[in-house]
Amino acid sequence: MVDACESEQSALLKRYVLDKKDELAAFETRDDSAVGPNSISPFVPCAASRIPYILQAARITKDDVLWDLGCGDGIVLIEAAKRCGCRCVGVDIDTPCIELARVRAKEAGVDHLCHFEQRDLLKLPEGGLGRKAAEVAGDPSALPPTVALAFLTGRGLVLLAPWLRQEWESEAHRKLRLVTCVESLDSAVNYEECGSMFAEPNQLGWTVCKDHEKWGVFVVPPFGMTVDDWRAEVPRGTLPLQLTRAEADATRPVIIKNLLSDEDIGLIHRLVEQYRPGDAEGAEETSLSLFDLADEAAFHVAAEDALHDLKYHRVLHLHSLVICEDEASGLPALERKMKEAMMAHDEYGMLKARDFNVRSFEYHSYCEGGSVMDPHHRDDGSLLTMSVLLSNLTDFQGGRFLTYDQDKVVEHHLDRGDAVLFLSEKRHNVTPVTGDRRTLIMELWEGPRNRHNRHV
Repeated sequence: MVDACESEQSALLKRYVLDKKDELAAFETRDDSAVGPNSISPFVPCAASRIPYILQAARITKDDVLWDLGCGDGIVLIEAAKRCGCRCVGVDIDTPCIELARVRAKEAGVDHLCHFEQRDLLKLPEGGLGRKAAEVAGDPSALPPTVALAFLTGRGLVLLAPWLRQEWESEAHRKLRLVTCVESLDSAVNYEECGSMFAEPNQLGWTVCKDHEKWGVFVVPPFGMTVDDWRAEVPRGTLPLQLTRAEADATRPVIIKNLLSDEDIGLIHRLVEQYRPGDAEGAEETSLSLFDLADEAAFHVAAEDALHDLKYHRVLHLHSLVICEDEASGLPALERKMKEAMMAHDEYGMLKARDFNVRSFEYHSYCEGGSVMDPHHRDDGSLLTMSVLLSNLTDFQGGRFLTYDQDKVVEHHLDRGDAVLFLSEKRHNVTPVTGDRRTLIMELWEGPRNRHNRHV
């Protein structure tokens, strides 16, 4: 299965291995090299977009001790220490990688939480993740792991699996869980081994939770625990998914076809006409006086109201209307329909382990020249945003909905009634419109339900 991080991971493979074959050839005889005779997996950094899902899938808290078996440049451990405050130990056969990891941990200000040691994974002793943990880590103060990560090739996992199984069983009292990426322990194959293609891949009987398979992350629950038990037991202190802006930009929006029916769209248009007659043509724009505002918060509220009353791009905050609480109007049912769709299609896991509310429920109308073209536009502070196209494609030109994958512009094609769901912190734009383009927008966040606009 190709996971959501495949494009970024493949680019890293090309950059660090495929394009450097001649350079790496000089290290092929070194015992302490990722390309040497003792290595079980080449060094390729973990895709940045995968890291938050590793931390979420493993349920890392500040009380955990995370070991990375084959840590490379230490990026996963450094991010875990920064975001979760947990203690970390990384072991890897590649000496330059270990040296780089130490430097980066110091630069990130987490060297007091992270320790890195050069080790051959196939020579780790019995009890290496238990009573001999301090010996393996080369640090008397190092604690055995509560979580062990092994981001290795299929061959590497197969070779390490017997030792890993033994450690996993013997450390059951500490509820040691295992995490792998791209390859799962119950299906990993060593293609260099004769007959491996026809052998039973799960000879060791691994139990694997694949709830984060979309992101190429797999979890083996503590020994003796079923997957169902693991799903039901969420430790106190487990942090919900946290994404940086760069990680949000690396995610892909979800297209939901035919979310709203013609009846739904007609209902919205009638309600909007009732509360803002002639909306398509626009009305007189409001003026904003800085001298009438009490404080900075009031400025942001008033500024948004003024911005959303511009004739070429007007916004009606449906969540501020009295009828939004009147079941007879049909608006509460429509709001629930959109909210439930956002929950059902939250492939990112952004709503998991969170209390959330509707931040805004908005009707947008764009006429000649209307757009959202700020190159850094994001719905800051929200979790998920959904945009539903209400217009026929013949009603307008332009008005293309764009997001960004790093610096690459990605256009998303929508028909009337279709929705696009995306992380609110992901950059997005609407190109200038000619004609009449209308959309319905909903944002979810962890704050209380707003009663006026996005700010209050």
